[in-house]
Amino acid sequence: MSSQDDGRGSGAGPWPGPYGQPPRYETVGRPGQPYGGQRHQPSPHGPSAPAPGPYGATADHHPAAGPYGQAGPYGQVGPYGQAPVPARPTAVVVAAVLGSVFGALGALVGLGLVLGGAVLGSLLGDLAAGDPSVTATDPGEVAEFTDAVQAFAIGLGLVVLVWAALVVWGSVRALTGRSRVPLLVGGSIAVAVTGLATLATLAGAASGGTGAGEIAVVLLFLLAALAVVVLLCVRPAAQFYAAHRARRAR
Repeated sequence: MSSQDDGRGSGAGPWPGPYGQPPRYETVGRPGQPYGGQRHQPSPHGPSAPAPGPYGATADHHPAAGPYGQAGPYGQVGPYGQAPVPARPTAVVVAAVLGSVFGALGALVGLGLVLGGAVLGSLLGDLAAGDPSVTATDPGEVAEFTDAVQAFAIGLGLVVLVWAALVVWGSVRALTGRSRVPLLVGGSIAVAVTGLATLATLAGAASGGTGAGEIAVVLLFLLAALAVVVLLCVRPAAQFYAAHRARRAR
């Protein structure tokens, strides 16, 4: 056998390509490969297109992409293509905190009215028994008056407790992005009540029966109630709740 045949069998020499193509080298067991490596083929997608991966996906991935199709920071989407979680605005946080404060104070006042109304009947009875001017009146009228005051105190205390529960529940829902309506309703009630209290305090101050400290306290509560309603209606808060409604609708 000639030396040329020996060269071909050992894979050490060039093997001329067909029809005048450049010679190629053969290796044992994998003909047509340059020394065991895969020969470069031009990409059918063009020089700048990435090679397709399995299932039609491209081989390269964006460096900011995360698992399950998540994008990187700055506008990332949730897992499995969910809408991005909006950031909680400062206005919503402040409104929820003020609502919680109103709810705590309302719970204390409501409990005080209910407990006070429960013992108010016996207290008024003892006062009427020790007052000679009241003893001369009809005992039935005194009892009716005592029962009416007691019922009014207990009923008002229950109403305040219901309002306090509404405000606390609304604060939690507003803070989590579920809904701002309960806190808006509770804040509006607070604005109405503190507004009436402010008018009464100013009227008492005009007659000389109310001091500057009482006016300042009532005005502070009025401003806090107004802040709850206004902060929930500003544009960042509206966008925050609109984004949460859009997420729940998917």
